[in-house]
Amino acid sequence: MKKIEDELLSRYKNELKKMSISDGRVLIKLIDRETGRTSYSIIKEFRGSFAAAFWQGIARIFRNNLKDEYDPYGEDALIEQIVTLIEFGYL
Repeated sequence: MKKIEDELLSRYKNELKKMSISDGRVLIKLIDRETGRTSYSIIKEFRGSFAAAFWQGIARIFRNNLKDEYDPYGEDALIEQIVTLIEFGYL
């Protein structure tokens, strides 16, 4: 697990550091869209309840919520349209 985490950090750390708060919010939604699970539940499963609660606290400081779920027919409809266009090769 640690090896995978290190590989992901080395690959994406610089890009993640550049993200805005709203970019982070979209990432949280897209993680749920692709996995069918919230970021919070993924962290909880792999790192434990304490780590999940810690990162949820950090997310809340930056006005995000790791427990947010993706709603393609409601508040996330625009994201869904954009992702669909990308998947079909139009963007």
